[in-house]
Amino acid sequence: MAQSPDPRGPVQASWLALPPEPWKNGGGVTRTLAADPAGRWRVSIADIERDGPYSRFPGYDRVSVVLAGEGVMLQGEGVAVPLRLREPAVFGGDALLQSTLAGGPVQVLNLFVLRGGAMASVTCSGAVCSCCEVGSLPVGAVGLEVTRFRVTAGAYEMTRGVEVPGVDTPGVGTPGDSSAQTEFAVILDITVRKSIPD
Repeated sequence: MAQSPDPRGPVQASWLALPPEPWKNGGGVTRTLAADPAGRWRVSIADIERDGPYSRFPGYDRVSVVLAGEGVMLQGEGVAVPLRLREPAVFGGDALLQSTLAGGPVQVLNLFVLRGGAMASVTCSGAVCSCCEVGSLPVGAVGLEVTRFRVTAGAYEMTRGVEVPGVDTPGVGTPGDSSAQTEFAVILDITVRKSIPD
């Protein structure tokens, strides 16, 4: 997985301005918002232009949220995962999946978390209010830090390095909760063991 710089302060940017990375199969492009240098998580937005195979990420759990378009159906190996507009969908990255567009091109926010290396919560606020959790950390893990993303139409904000003494639910004690705002947004709280000493 691609790595990204490790900014200590909040980052605000347009994800539309990020360089698109073409898929190997030519079915779309991906823009990486950020990735953990240790490979424990990645957040990206994909433009899917046509039906085709979905990339495998063995050892990772995934959450996808359709930001624009009518949706996508993922199928394969006894698995069927509907990706619906503004609703988080959780699935394993190990399966061989085929994507079928529901009604034309879509933009999909994707979160990848390494099993046993990260855990995350994904909340959609605004028109639809739904939440899911994915991933895991060792029981009783301490020295944790949270990276928070708030993704809206065309823009995102990232705050990295919020320390918590130990959490059962990602996002606990994380500042800057935007849930009171009515604009549609996807809020991701990703928790890992702190890897860089102060």
